Amino acid sequence: MTLGRQLAIAISATFFLALAGVQVIHLRSAQAHLQQSLEALAQDAATSIGLSLGVLMKDTDPALVATVVNPAFDRGHYQRIEYFSAGGEMLVSKVLPTQEGRYPGWFVELFPLHAPTAQSLVSAGWRQLGRIQVTAHPRFAYEQLWATARNTFIYLLAIYVASMLAMRVFLRSLLKPLAAVEGAAQAISNRDFVTLDVKPSARELARVVEAMNALSVKVNEAIDSESRRAERLQAAAYRDPVTGLLNGRGFAARFQSIYEGEHETFSGVLAMVEITELAEINRALGQDRCDELLRELYRQMQEVAGRVGGFVGRWTGTLIILALPGVPEREAAEKLAALRERLRPTLAKFGVERLDRIYCAGVEVGRERTTLFALARATEEAVLQARESGQGVMVVHAGEVPTAQESDPVEAVREALAARRLQLFGQVACRMSDHRPLHTEILTRLNDASGNEIRPSLFMPIIAAHELFEQLDRAVIEQVVAQLKSQAAAVTAEGGEERVSINLSMRSVEKQAFTDWLVKLLAADRPLAQRVVFEVAEHGIVKNEKVAAAFARAVRATGAGFAIDDYGVHRDSAAIVPRLRPSYIKLAGAHTPRVANDAGTRSFAESIIGAARQLEVPVIAQMVEDEATYHALAASGFSGYQGNLVGPPAPWPAK
Repeated sequence: MTLGRQLAIAISATFFLALAGVQVIHLRSAQAHLQQSLEALAQDAATSIGLSLGVLMKDTDPALVATVVNPAFDRGHYQRIEYFSAGGEMLVSKVLPTQEGRYPGWFVELFPLHAPTAQSLVSAGWRQLGRIQVTAHPRFAYEQLWATARNTFIYLLAIYVASMLAMRVFLRSLLKPLAAVEGAAQAISNRDFVTLDVKPSARELARVVEAMNALSVKVNEAIDSESRRAERLQAAAYRDPVTGLLNGRGFAARFQSIYEGEHETFSGVLAMVEITELAEINRALGQDRCDELLRELYRQMQEVAGRVGGFVGRWTGTLIILALPGVPEREAAEKLAALRERLRPTLAKFGVERLDRIYCAGVEVGRERTTLFALARATEEAVLQARESGQGVMVVHAGEVPTAQESDPVEAVREALAARRLQLFGQVACRMSDHRPLHTEILTRLNDASGNEIRPSLFMPIIAAHELFEQLDRAVIEQVVAQLKSQAAAVTAEGGEERVSINLSMRSVEKQAFTDWLVKLLAADRPLAQRVVFEVAEHGIVKNEKVAAAFARAVRATGAGFAIDDYGVHRDSAAIVPRLRPSYIKLAGAHTPRVANDAGTRSFAESIIGAARQLEVPVIAQMVEDEATYHALAASGFSGYQGNLVGPPAPWPAK
């Protein structure tokens, strides 16, 4: 119950009791007054009739008594008038029949009035003739008391209603800032440190608002400071200081987080552009002028890669590396040739006339899985061939590697998804401090019609090329949910229900129909939803953060969690965590081996952990393979770890 409602109930109850007390006291006072009035009425009537009879009668005369009594009795204020002789004999008796008054019966029981009886002696001179006895009728007193009670109740009720309305207006204005304070408190509990613009008139509330604002400002400043530090360290570790492009380490981290491990394989062309005799150009133009030339050249290269969804990095001092996903060999050759021609005016603008200083080469890779460094070596050899041949541009193919026995692997993947021939594997993520399980990450394999496994190196490129991510994600979610429902009694070794994490493609998240389907599925079983966390890779989130934020809100509303996978490879890494408030973040596996051996990477990781800790967001390291790496990560402040040190992926659920 809200404070406003409690105050309203307390004040209204107190006021009601006060008004009820006023009503009761007033009616009791009126009751006592009317009782006294009835007694006085009876006594006055008896005295008046007795005096009149004493003057008029010389001897007992019942007819004369009746003549005197009748006018008084007919007024209806007396219940009984009786005349007794001196000997006690009743000579005249007038009794009023019982009549219903204009008041309810329960009122008579609640406020009883007694019918008083008074008497007076009738005497002629010194001789007593008899006595007169009068009993007053309380009907008119009841009617007057009932009218008083009714009118007083109406007036007090009007006062009560008006007071309650005034109190409601007053409390609403007084407690309006309290609603803002409550909302801010809930936001802070959700790690959203907002500030309040309201200025309460109540001193206590004003101080609470000031304290909360001061707390939020300090925490936001700490988060911003840590975020800026993380950005600076990321730039120092993964960006070229001259051009602002990714350096070799940064390019490798991004490439590996997107295209290696359990992710889709790279399909397209990995290209390099070599600027020869860079030292001679630097001496001729001067360092500042040469740096300006490089920035202009690299900007044009970045435009070429950006148009096809790729990215660029400075691989070495003279080599620029470009990832061109989805671009075939012939198109890549045309793009590189056009790029080389586009660079001619820029070189001429800076006084460099020789176009043969720039060589472009690339290696096309298809569905075969390979590593970045193997591709890079092949591309460097292609650059050498382009330079030696004098062609200036060369694109070669990395060579096909047989990956499956099917004549149509695309159809095999489609058929496996349609038939839900999925094999689920799980790898446990553990708490850094005591190795207790945090959750199990679900990994997927496909089986063909013969039951043979279709390796991820084959089916992931097919899924990417044919937009089958949503179909794959739905199949995985359905199978995981079915397993969780069938394991109602399944618990971890520590006695708690097992939590699982499911990786989703951003391409699925971007489809509203998928989100609606998922929310409906989770909303039907909230306890089950609370055991599931959905991980989305950072490189997908930064492309469409608005959709990712809406998806995070939707799944959190069902009780499920939202987390960021492969974190820390994008320029905007530090900024997205405060905005999305994930359940946890997983640092990209490419960073893990460097944390133990490279001070820059270690400082970068520690800055991420510091910023996340302010938001109470755990940071989990991936690809932890040995004890030395584990201890280095523990010293850096990671909350959890995952990798072959815990154990390789195993069939899930465990038998």
